Amino acid sequence: MNKKNLIAIGDIHGMAHVLKLLLQNLEKEFSPDDTRFVFLGDIIDRGPDSLPAINQVCRIIDTFSGSVMVLGNHDFFLRHMADLSLAKDEEDRWLAQGGMNTLESYGLDDGDLVGAGKALRRMRPRHVTLFENAVSHFETERHFFVHAGVDPDAPLSEQLAHDLMWIRRGFLDHTAPFEKMIVHGHSITPSELPEVHSNRIAIDTGSYRTGRITAAIFHDDVLRGFVSAEIDGDGERVRRFDASAQEVESLQAA
Repeated sequence: MNKKNLIAIGDIHGMAHVLKLLLQNLEKEFSPDDTRFVFLGDIIDRGPDSLPAINQVCRIIDTFSGSVMVLGNHDFFLRHMADLSLAKDEEDRWLAQGGMNTLESYGLDDGDLVGAGKALRRMRPRHVTLFENAVSHFETERHFFVHAGVDPDAPLSEQLAHDLMWIRRGFLDHTAPFEKMIVHGHSITPSELPEVHSNRIAIDTGSYRTGRITAAIFHDDVLRGFVSAEIDGDGERVRRFDASAQEVESLQAA
């Protein structure tokens, strides 16, 4: 599939109103004819509107052919709930990390997660399909797109699914080159803005904490810059950054 533009979007965490602002701006500029999206996971939890956030991700994937969703560690729990394989320890871990916000968004917060999984399959089959079809990673010739990161001690072809969803220690402080540039979310950047390092591009800008979601823009497999949408007490803004993550424009949304 020869699509020149690729847009990677970092952690959303149920912040559907911010995602809507970001997508509105991106869709003005990029066409389904030559663009695909890679959502880097954690669509759900923590924020208030996981259901509408998932609706928006489904719409983009259905409209921009070749687009994919990478499975995040939070998404992993919902997928297990939907296929009725969520273990008790996973259930407790999920609910303690924002899962209740997602269940409330779906109106499935009565405490019966088996019943919730069955209801989700019955009422939102497209959502279930989205999570079932989510990939562990996505790669191009130069870039490796993943939710959390990679194990520096393993080749990219031999990465464990758990590390791709969860890793921090050993990855974030690794400074040597990888086989490809890693593009990831999962760990909120110290600056709460997109960051470009020698071996990785980090675009988790703290959606549920900052009201900011970031997209990395690639053309012909080369990073061209970033677009961040943010909504806070001061209003709505769209900020643009160049390929070195230096801000070049900040516009108040209409």
